Amino acid sequence: MRVTMLVWPVVALCLFVVSPLHASVDEPMFRCDDGTFTNVAERLCPPYEPKGTVLVLPEGTSFASMRALLGEPAPKTAQLSDPTAACNLYKEWQALNLRTGGGVNFTYTQDVPRWIALSRIFTAIGAPHCP
Repeated sequence: MRVTMLVWPVVALCLFVVSPLHASVDEPMFRCDDGTFTNVAERLCPPYEPKGTVLVLPEGTSFASMRALLGEPAPKTAQLSDPTAACNLYKEWQALNLRTGGGVNFTYTQDVPRWIALSRIFTAIGAPHCP
């Protein structure tokens, strides 16, 4: 009985060491035109170079519960040298909104990229606290 209790962990350890890993960090990945990923090169998909890290959480866990492993994110705020700059940009965006009917009717083509850029900023952060 003692021998069988000792044999099973040894067999399991040997199988773990001998069996190859299914997905290796060094294994190339390919991204196909339909947006799927594969590690099979025969599908004629171009190589994919990852631009970051992917975190796959175990089922039933939340991002908040994994925060201890990840650490606190660094704040991504920019310090403006002129505090009234954000207020001036917001006033410009308000004027563009009035002139274009909320970004629907553009009279001048140069207003389109400016309205898009400003709307991305202020829809994300809201109105600045202007005096």
